[in-house]
Amino acid sequence: MTDRKLLQLLKTDPDRGMDQLIRRYSGLVFALVRGSLADIADSSEIEDCAADVFIRFNEALSTFEPKASIKNYLCVIARNAAISIARKKRPNISLDGEDFFAELPDANDVEKEIAEKQLLENIFAELRRMGPPDADILLRKYYFGHSSKEIAVDLGMTVSAVDTRSHRAVKRLRAALGGKNEEEY
Repeated sequence: MTDRKLLQLLKTDPDRGMDQLIRRYSGLVFALVRGSLADIADSSEIEDCAADVFIRFNEALSTFEPKASIKNYLCVIARNAAISIARKKRPNISLDGEDFFAELPDANDVEKEIAEKQLLENIFAELRRMGPPDADILLRKYYFGHSSKEIAVDLGMTVSAVDTRSHRAVKRLRAALGGKNEEEY
């Protein structure tokens, strides 16, 4: 869902819109807040701060300019919320210096980490759909690093059958995840 559609949904159906917003960005917001406050706040304060980010976004929705992405806007709100809590927890901390911001995780790193986690979840979901023996072969070969010979012995297959099934399963997995075909490389 694009930012424009999400904003429209937030205006026409605020409950569904907030649900979509939270589903889409809660991991990023929580990771930013947790990364900023991990050493000075407990888990409930971190969760409250992350929840406050979405409340603040909702309150500011009427003034939100679609020039900025929702993700970036939420990151700014999350950073400011974390700074506010840090000031309360450590009133003598310098928030103007680079020391505080050096500890803040980069939004791109957090987003990359979340994307990688989502990709792994999608891969394992596709492997579950694929079922045995293909899923077993791929897991053993690419996750655990077993050789085709080891897999063949364990599964009672020939090495050539393991290699053929592996090649076909990888192609199916790539297609299921929206990857390129070998001809497109």
